[in-house]
Amino acid sequence: MKTKIKLIACDLDGTLLLDGATKCRPELFPLIEELTKRGVSFMPASGRQYPSLQRLFAPVKDKIMYLCENGALVMHLDQVLMKRQFEDGLAMRISNTVLEHPDCEVLISGECTSYVIPKDPSFVTYLRDDIGNNITVIDKPERIEEPIMKVSYFTPEDKRDGATADFKRAFGDSCLIVTSGNRWVDFAPLGTSKGSALKEIGEKLDILPEEMAAFGDNENDRTMLEFVGHPYLMETCNPTMRDVRATACRRVEDSLRQILEEME
Repeated sequence: MKTKIKLIACDLDGTLLLDGATKCRPELFPLIEELTKRGVSFMPASGRQYPSLQRLFAPVKDKIMYLCENGALVMHLDQVLMKRQFEDGLAMRISNTVLEHPDCEVLISGECTSYVIPKDPSFVTYLRDDIGNNITVIDKPERIEEPIMKVSYFTPEDKRDGATADFKRAFGDSCLIVTSGNRWVDFAPLGTSKGSALKEIGEKLDILPEEMAAFGDNENDRTMLEFVGHPYLMETCNPTMRDVRATACRRVEDSLRQILEEME
């Protein structure tokens, strides 16, 4: 029986980008081109911002959709398909609390730029040069004049769990707090997730969950892997994800080739 898939969502860090890679492997782009020809939409699904994702997928940037900010924003051809945002007061309280924490840098997400109040100048360099974000340096969160979709903190790996416990005590009832990487954790408005974004986009585009595939490796991918009919979990996933029922994946490109073969 031929595989019937209309949309493929794919996490980046730890999934498509392995071993600290900062660029997609060139073999990916012809696969996306072929999927597009066969009527399958490819969608990076990441905590990253929209401009960063466009740069990362430059060879096919106008042929794909983008699930950004861990589900707070979905874009296609510079048009907003879906957007969630924080209540302003809550976003300010979270941002200032992260700023006060000695082990954390804060990143505050607008639609097309990331706002930072860096404690260490190298944090700006990392975001701009390694992650590829548009960056706006400010002196306090109250300078931000647009809706805030997500607040993230960046911390040493050995400090992450302690900081997360602190923030969950303060904000666990008012927002989502989800691990996004070894050194990244995100605050998101209640109801925001990669899975909820796929649900809303599926309803808009008339695509059923069983017509979707998704690739992931970490807790911020759990909702989308549990939502889609064809989930793929990386062999190198966070151990907390081992309970997710999914097809094991070593490399995304190999699994995409298999999906294409099964469509023939």
